[in-house]
Amino acid sequence: MHGPQGEVTREVFWNILSPGSYTEQILLYILALAAIGALVRALYKGGFGTRLKVIFKAQGTDVDRLDNWKSRLWYAIVDVFAHRKILREPYQGIFHFFIFYGFVALTITTAIVFFQADILYPITGIWFMKGGFYLALSLFADVFGLLCIVGVVMALYRRYSIKPAWLDEKPEDNFTLWFILAILLTGFIVEGLRIHATETNPAHPVHPYIWTSPGGYAIGFVFSWMDERSMRGLHYFMWWIHVLMALTFFVYIGYTKLMHIFMTPVNIFLRPTTPQPPIKVMPPEMFECAETFGIHKVEEYSWKDLFDQEACMRCGRCVEVCPAFNTDKPLKPRDVIQNIRTHMEQKAKFALDANGVYHILPDESYTGPSLIGDCIEKETAWACTTCMACVEACPAYILQFPKLIDLRRYLVMMESDFAPELQGVFKGMENNSNPWGIGAHLRADWAKGHDVPLMSEKGSAEYLFYVGCAGAFDDLNKRAAVALAKIFNEAGLDYAILGTEEGCCGDSAKKIGNEYIFQALATANIETFKGYGVKKIITLCPHGYTALKYDYKELGGDFEVYHYTEILDMLIKEGRIKIKEPITDLGTVTYHDSCYLGRYNQVYTQPRDILKAISTSPVVEMSSHHAKSFCCGAGGGRMWMEEHLGTRINQKRTRQALEAGAKTVCTACPFCYTMLTDGIKELELGEQLQSADIAILVARAAGIDLKPKKTEGDA
Repeated sequence: MHGPQGEVTREVFWNILSPGSYTEQILLYILALAAIGALVRALYKGGFGTRLKVIFKAQGTDVDRLDNWKSRLWYAIVDVFAHRKILREPYQGIFHFFIFYGFVALTITTAIVFFQADILYPITGIWFMKGGFYLALSLFADVFGLLCIVGVVMALYRRYSIKPAWLDEKPEDNFTLWFILAILLTGFIVEGLRIHATETNPAHPVHPYIWTSPGGYAIGFVFSWMDERSMRGLHYFMWWIHVLMALTFFVYIGYTKLMHIFMTPVNIFLRPTTPQPPIKVMPPEMFECAETFGIHKVEEYSWKDLFDQEACMRCGRCVEVCPAFNTDKPLKPRDVIQNIRTHMEQKAKFALDANGVYHILPDESYTGPSLIGDCIEKETAWACTTCMACVEACPAYILQFPKLIDLRRYLVMMESDFAPELQGVFKGMENNSNPWGIGAHLRADWAKGHDVPLMSEKGSAEYLFYVGCAGAFDDLNKRAAVALAKIFNEAGLDYAILGTEEGCCGDSAKKIGNEYIFQALATANIETFKGYGVKKIITLCPHGYTALKYDYKELGGDFEVYHYTEILDMLIKEGRIKIKEPITDLGTVTYHDSCYLGRYNQVYTQPRDILKAISTSPVVEMSSHHAKSFCCGAGGGRMWMEEHLGTRINQKRTRQALEAGAKTVCTACPFCYTMLTDGIKELELGEQLQSADIAILVARAAGIDLKPKKTEGDA
């Protein structure tokens, strides 16, 4: 455009975006300031302000949340704008992406308009909203505004038509979507009325460029039957309606889950950068001086534990992937977070004095709802398998299950309130260093006749083969331990076992909540490891792998730990394990990702590479695999507890293997191997499906005989 007639003049622009008179401009500023004041009051006087008082009183320990702040900030910016976690679920991800970027674009447009009309021009007389820049901005706002409408409609369709079982349905959520849609539509109506009242006239300077406002132009056809005067009058009325709705929405944010717009990016910045989700550290000296263990009142959480509630947008992704919820257990990770949020406000009614100061009340003087029982039911805390699916799925980087571990600690160590079957487990761990309670002197019996070197006889070795309780005592998993030992012998690996000097890793005790037993077991193991100068450890079990690799560091045990699939994959690729005869009779194979091997440690490719190397069978994936794998049900100490509620988790996972068309489901975890084997038996699927441990399959493909050597005393 060129010349005075072809330029978008200030007068044209003012007609587009201004309410009219100077008095009305002043009124608009007053309303905007009032909206800001109302939002501040909503935050201060409403639930957010009350919860902040509780957060400031939090007493729990936490990891460093402000280290490497530049890296944290960049990560948060990229995560928010790239929607890294949100887009993992296509439908929800796309509509949130559209809504998010629609709001970003419209906010940018509004800011530019405000800067031009209310700051730059009044002060300097400079007017840059003209020509190509104006047209580009108009097209930019329209396109993203339309995408935002599409996103809202998709969200409404999910709520009214798709209706997933895990969706949180509160009246606020539906109202919010309709409110946003109304603001967007009134904005386009205002634009459409203006266009059809002015720019459709061929003499208007912007007429050739109507295409830069596609949304408004299209919607304006609804009112094209009206005369120009009526359109201008309706435009004026709708402009104020649109502005008042927008200002009301701004205040509305402070009362609803829309606060996640601000809180979620902050929570992403504060995310833990530790390799594992941090569970509150309990130093050994704490057992000598602490009056209470675990958490039974909300102030005992850390400030970050409580801030998590502010970032939760109730999207339900944690519920969608939770194995407990999906098998009809009373656990919804989202509700754990939201119930703590509600509890903070409820407790404040008892803990705030007349001056609004929050006081931590002793148990004997507090008469309000309790954290355990009223806020979070005991059955909810015990339903968790610590599979980490909730943490992996959460786009706000909230730590759900660690909060339940803290409650278990209180129930176990303070109340002795746990499943009756755990009594024997704890006794077995304390007396014989294994959950079965089998005599500790029998721990090395599995190795008899297999030429397995003992560390006590060898003195030292490059690798300690940490067998674990399942490999040493469980008949099903003893064969996996034997297979690994013989594979290591065949490959010439420098390794040894501890035999009777080995103790339980303590993972189940820790996740059940008995930190005292865990630390006793871990400390004993660490002393033994250090006594032999152990640097590298190979584990059979992913639970032991995780405990030795991460949890032991808190107690001074820093070792280089490998899961056996990592070692076998390396040995096969280096040619140190020769595949003499690839296995041909497995049928279609599927691999079950152990939660503690996959989500906890990102070991996904090695087991699959091994299966491809040792078998000619096709490998298929179950509906839930890799980071979205479905738990076997044994984690979090659930291996030792009966499953009284809902469907058995291992049976649901077994059915998924069958639905994938598999004939063999392979595992790399003793717990998973046990649970899936039991699931096949319980569902009577023995003729259709079989379970197999990868270590045993590798030994078979390598032509290794797992039978023990005969001794002179054998018949």
